Amino acid sequence: MRNDPEKDISITNLVAAIFFWLLTAGWIALIFFLSNESGDLSSDRSNAILKTIELLFGEGVITDYILRKIAHVLEFSVLTVLTFIAIRFTNKVSEIRSYAESPVKFIKSDNEMYIAISLWLSLLTAVVDEYHQLFVEGRDGSIKDVLIDSIGIFSVLLIIRVGFSIYLRYLGAKEVRYE
Repeated sequence: MRNDPEKDISITNLVAAIFFWLLTAGWIALIFFLSNESGDLSSDRSNAILKTIELLFGEGVITDYILRKIAHVLEFSVLTVLTFIAIRFTNKVSEIRSYAESPVKFIKSDNEMYIAISLWLSLLTAVVDEYHQLFVEGRDGSIKDVLIDSIGIFSVLLIIRVGFSIYLRYLGAKEVRYE
């Protein structure tokens, strides 16, 4: 708790929250920008990256299809990390208005809340992105691509959850649970 009860807002956490929400919004904009490219332009970009990889590591190391699916996993992994961090800082802006002070608690810890909201926002972005591609020339939306995006989302959240548990065990602490 702070010394001055009238200053219930942490400026550091507020600035960090704004910064990470801007990064998150920028990353979502990049995802939509790339998925707004025509099928031909997207294929040209993918082929250029594939040729660069073949120059560095030799031919046949990776196919265009695998490269595109890895890109899906990576772009949604990054989105999930940015979202998680933005939510974490947002919750720390004010101790008085944090989830810990909420009268209704569906989720039993802050970390679980960060994970749930990150999951929801990232999956929503994946679904809307694939729906958007239905209207782009030479592209198509695919449930399979949403599932591939989910691999990146779930992997990151699993790493965060396990990493947090290991970190707490290392400290000899237990997660704060709300009742």
